[in-house]
Amino acid sequence: MPAAEVSQRKDGSGLARRRTPGRKVPVFRNKVAQLQISEALRQLGAGGVLTGQAKKVSARIDHGLLAAAARKVGSDNTTEVLQAALAAFVTPDPFVAWFLSDKDRLPADFERAL
Repeated sequence: MPAAEVSQRKDGSGLARRRTPGRKVPVFRNKVAQLQISEALRQLGAGGVLTGQAKKVSARIDHGLLAAAARKVGSDNTTEVLQAALAAFVTPDPFVAWFLSDKDRLPADFERAL
């Protein structure tokens, strides 16, 4: 697998974009958001949700909401902010699956020592 190529944006914002064959992965200034979105995109790609084709959309979004999302991910690129938000929204929450599972539960015969 070829290594990802990193380049700087021409606008001087200092944000880098990794270029991989077939898909551009944005790099956000917020490292927590970067990890969450990278994992969401990985899961969506593995699940066959991502097609690799883009569709231009037009939407009216409250300016404050968009600004708050941009601050959270650390990017002022509207496309990247909206893709991050949608990826986070449609990726299953691992906490819900864990909470509803039997994993890490105490056995039925467990007794507290008093």
